[in-house]
Amino acid sequence: MIEHLLKFIERMLNLHYGGCRMTASTEQEPSRRDKLVEATVAIILEVGLRAAKTRFVTERAGVGTGLLNHYFRWPELRALAWAQLFTAVTQDQFAGSGDPQEDLDRYFSTAFTQEVRRYWQLWIEASDLAASDGPMNAAFRRVSAQSRNRLRDLLRAGCVQGLWDLPAPDATALRLGAMHDGLAGLLLSPVAELDPARAEAHLRKAFALECQNPRSRAGQGTPSVPDQSC
Repeated sequence: MIEHLLKFIERMLNLHYGGCRMTASTEQEPSRRDKLVEATVAIILEVGLRAAKTRFVTERAGVGTGLLNHYFRWPELRALAWAQLFTAVTQDQFAGSGDPQEDLDRYFSTAFTQEVRRYWQLWIEASDLAASDGPMNAAFRRVSAQSRNRLRDLLRAGCVQGLWDLPAPDATALRLGAMHDGLAGLLLSPVAELDPARAEAHLRKAFALECQNPRSRAGQGTPSVPDQSC
């Protein structure tokens, strides 16, 4: 999954900077910036957000600190790389099949797998850092809104098709997102009596309780909700 996301980020960077490649002097600049951003993403994935250092990035990119400072301030580069990473994560998480029920089931079933555990850690680190870091605060707000809006759009699509009945998909997306983050934090806690399957059951149950349609609340017409009490 990490290799897939890095390739996705590389494509996004090429699209973002592609319009700048107009002269011989500007042709090299996007590739240098791209290399620094890609190296920062890789370092963040390897060591975490707080442990990432400019030295690690320049060594990975094969450039000097002076070049990094020429293009970026470190807090801005770190926030940009984190945002690029989680934009790719969001794109992957909500890669629609055209069937809202199938897509929502995928959202639930992949929310707490071992494969995405690293991303919970990076999300929580970014949330903590955003309290005192301006660039990270802006990046976190932007990516949070992207994720919430993608979930909202999925919920709205299901309402339109009559798969479930939600009085306010925007509010449901906000509450489900907050519950997801809270459950992920509990799973990372060494004292929490929770496992991924149980966390998924909580999230599915929360969605069922949001639905006004009795069929949906019973788990019919929505991804299955375990009978056991959450």
